[in-house]
Amino acid sequence: MTKRTTGNRSDRPKPAGKHASQPNKHQESQQDTDISERDSVAIKPNSTTARLKELESRLTDKLPIDTQRINDMKNAIANGEYEVDAKRIANKMIDFESSLKK
Repeated sequence: MTKRTTGNRSDRPKPAGKHASQPNKHQESQQDTDISERDSVAIKPNSTTARLKELESRLTDKLPIDTQRINDMKNAIANGEYEVDAKRIANKMIDFESSLKK
């Protein structure tokens, strides 16, 4: 019994030698296109990321920052002069938790 070939290249044995594993020009071009498309997709931020960055920027611009108060607190902590009012903190935490349940 002899083996018939149908003309489909996948049925044929691959040639041996130095040219056997080298891709043809079309395969190289396709690989380059696939790589460049993948790289361009990785570089572009998606719309959600861009929107979040925009919102973050807008919020940062709107929030008032009392740098003097921050510096005063840093100095008090560094000097051991900052006193913690545990009852006040506990009450604030309870108020916050209560506001979330509403």
